[in-house]
Amino acid sequence: MTRMPTDAYGLPVSTADPEALALYDRAVRALQAWQADALALFRAAIERDPGLALAHAGAAVCLFLEERFPETKATTEAARAAVAGQTERERSHVAALTAWTSGQVAPAQTLMREHLTRWPRDAMVLQRLYYVYFWLGKFPEMLALTDSLRTHYPGSSFVLGLHAFALEEGGQCAEAIRAAEAALRLEPNDPWSVHALAHALYESESYDVGVTQLPVAIHPCRGVNWFRNHLLWHLALLHFARGEYARAGRIGRAAFERAPSSIAGELHDSISLLWRLELVGQPVGARWAPFTAIARERVNRMGLLFHAAHVAMALAGGGEWATAKAHLEAVRARAPKDPTGMMGEVLAPLIEGLHAFAQGDYATTVAKIEPLRPRIVELGGSRAQRDVFHDTLFEACFRAGDAERAGRYLAERLARRRDHPWLARVA
Repeated sequence: MTRMPTDAYGLPVSTADPEALALYDRAVRALQAWQADALALFRAAIERDPGLALAHAGAAVCLFLEERFPETKATTEAARAAVAGQTERERSHVAALTAWTSGQVAPAQTLMREHLTRWPRDAMVLQRLYYVYFWLGKFPEMLALTDSLRTHYPGSSFVLGLHAFALEEGGQCAEAIRAAEAALRLEPNDPWSVHALAHALYESESYDVGVTQLPVAIHPCRGVNWFRNHLLWHLALLHFARGEYARAGRIGRAAFERAPSSIAGELHDSISLLWRLELVGQPVGARWAPFTAIARERVNRMGLLFHAAHVAMALAGGGEWATAKAHLEAVRARAPKDPTGMMGEVLAPLIEGLHAFAQGDYATTVAKIEPLRPRIVELGGSRAQRDVFHDTLFEACFRAGDAERAGRYLAERLARRRDHPWLARVA
């Protein structure tokens, strides 16, 4: 009896074409490493073997991440058709991933968890569930996931890097740095491990170390997609924390403003950095224009709530008030249909608070955002990313002349991380 071929993780794959399987393994590794050629590799595997259902599912994941939704739908359907009659593991894999590419987030989580219980070495499903947790703000679940499964991946920098970032988000920065550095010794071209290191250095106030080490760590990350600019955003944030606002702004110009991007991850970084500069009294003026233009086209494309909040920032920051109000009304109109309640309970008042800040109504900013503090984590994004919302509240307290709140929040922030914008308030 002929033994069924297996992938790089020892899991059986229904294909008779060794080259198709090799291309699939390369594609999985490319997706783990944020490589720009992941989709092309999945498609090359499909061209070699149109029945390779796992490659169709991988391509659907890539297309979904690129917001190419009509192509995502077609590729999702192709994966489901191809997997019929294949192994139970492959059927479960495709069901879990295509639930997610179809926008069925809650069922996808259940399917992914059940799948990993039986096949813990299915790296594609592990990676997707990890990022689902990330965007739902489920950081304890994210850490529990990597903690329970990392022993199934000995020698994998990618899984160790996932664990390092989960440790940092759990407040274990020293452990996160050790895990990220260990991952990078295994694989220097691992952007997520660089990312975990950047976060941990930032949150542990190691700004001087960060601005020295991060450029060296970024350099080997070749062939990376838009995520390379996200690593540069982290470098900008380290300079920002040192009070080097002009340096942070120059990094932002080089990374995001030469060719403004509508890719969600880059758009978040672009907008967030400009907003932070405004918070510390560094007006950016016309630099808002290209991002306001992109945001204008996304008013009715809500996607992640974290993304919608940044669209609101760009519209308010750029003074595009007619569109900003239309965007807020769209959020309010959709809120009753949101089963999580987040759109009406968190996103809408957060946007109202951001609008108020941009219009100089700082008391309203405080009134709108302060009650949201415990729930902002539910928007997803990292601690460093979510700080922009908290910092808007804190700055509004100072500008509103609310000395009691300003002093309380200043003490809270400095107890967590002593960065220049808040240290300057002590003087």
